Amino acid sequence: MCSRFENKETGLSIFKRIAKDFDIKVINNAPENLKQIDIRPTEDILILKNTEGALEINRKTWGIKFDEKSPLIFNSRIETIKSKSYWGNLFSKNRCLIPATAFYEWVQADRIKIPNRIALAEFKLFFMAGIYVKINDNFCASVITTAPNTRIAAIHNRMPVILLPEEGIKFLDADKESALSQCEPLRDSVEMTVDTADDITTIKQKEEIEKNKKRGK
Repeated sequence: MCSRFENKETGLSIFKRIAKDFDIKVINNAPENLKQIDIRPTEDILILKNTEGALEINRKTWGIKFDEKSPLIFNSRIETIKSKSYWGNLFSKNRCLIPATAFYEWVQADRIKIPNRIALAEFKLFFMAGIYVKINDNFCASVITTAPNTRIAAIHNRMPVILLPEEGIKFLDADKESALSQCEPLRDSVEMTVDTADDITTIKQKEEIEKNKKRGK
C-alpha cells in the first residue's frame, strides 16, 4: 500500500528532464507550489498523461471518490484492474504516471510505527503507474499497486508499480496488454534505499529510534 509519498521535482523540472532525454512533445500545465514532502490522499499531485499527441504534465487530486458514501480509492490493485471491466477500461483509456522521488511505509518498533523513506539509489526521479478519472468536474487519480519485490516484502505486502523514466514513457504509449505486463514488482536488480524518514518522523518516534539503537535493535 502507498499512503504517503514524496515528490521534490516540480512540473518545470520534470518538463526539462523529459524534453532533454526524450524526443517527445511535452506540455507543462502544472502549478509550481504543490506539496513535496509527506504527500497524502486528497491532496493535489502531479501526473503525466498523453494528450493529443503530446505528454502533458498537470495537477490532479490523489484519490478517487465517486460519491459521499463511497470509499476513497487512492490505491488501485493491479489484480482488480485485470479482473473488473470498469477498472480495466479506465486502465485502457486513462493511464497516467505519478512522479515521485520516494514513498513511505511504516514499520513497527515496539509500540510505535516509524516511517521509512523508500527511494531508488540510482534514480532521483521515478514514476508510479496510475489511473485517473473525472468525477463531477474534478479530475482525480489513483496509484496502481502490485505485490512487493524482495526488498519491500520485509516491510509491506504491497508496493506501487514503479517505472523508470524510459519505462514510464513506454507505459503511456503501449496497448493495454503491453501496459499490463509492465505492472509487475520492481525487479530486484534496481537498488532501493530504505531509511528513517526524518522529515516526517515525530519527536516521539525519534525517541523510540534512539531507544532501539541503545538496545542494539
